[in-house]
Amino acid sequence: MYYRGVVRAEGLRVSTYTRLVSASGNGRITCDTDGIRGPERLTCDRLVLATGYYDNPRPLGVPGEELPHVGHYFDEAHRSIGLDVVVIGGKNSAAEAALLLFRAGARVTLVYRGAVFPPSLKYWVRPDLENRIAAGEIAARLGSVVERITPRTVVIRGPDGVQESLPADRVFALTGYRPDTALFRRIGIEIDEATGRPAHDPATLETNVPGVFLAGSVTAGYRTGDIFIENGRFDGERIFAKE
Repeated sequence: MYYRGVVRAEGLRVSTYTRLVSASGNGRITCDTDGIRGPERLTCDRLVLATGYYDNPRPLGVPGEELPHVGHYFDEAHRSIGLDVVVIGGKNSAAEAALLLFRAGARVTLVYRGAVFPPSLKYWVRPDLENRIAAGEIAARLGSVVERITPRTVVIRGPDGVQESLPADRVFALTGYRPDTALFRRIGIEIDEATGRPAHDPATLETNVPGVFLAGSVTAGYRTGDIFIENGRFDGERIFAKE
């Protein structure tokens, strides 16, 4: 709703269900897209890539991860009412999903490999989650790793080495993501293989391809926790500072 309000207030033109296939040029950029109306070619003075880092989930690499009731993206809490749900992960996505599922009426168990929740957990999410765990409303298995997933259970090994089988009608493996850099490479943007960072000028956010800029978390490569709404919101000012 917030973003729809921005679109209305700013008079933005939005092409939904449209994919940027490629882009080329030097200064004036030609963009080839493919959407519900078929292929289309657009031109622009600046192309800003703000694709984020949620394209490629980090797999657990355990048996059963491919089962149909296992997902790497959180969808809708109310679909899980009355069900046993295991959420794997301990950062913001996992914590917020666990809270939403609990409030929708699911029986939630949160499994996290860390002994404590990370400092990056949002300051308003942490006390809510910790209070729900302390009250026994959300079960938590900290310091635990997933060994396998079956159609009805998630088998974990706790910090004491003891194996436990958790009931699971649904499983959300929210263990992080990596950006999709295939489009960047097609455009000609250089990618640092070690960090995943696309080549760009930190002052202007222009890439090594003239006229092509980056915005948001995708500038950080694999360090997905470095950029968020509080600091990424200033990227537009850097990109359009000369205007």
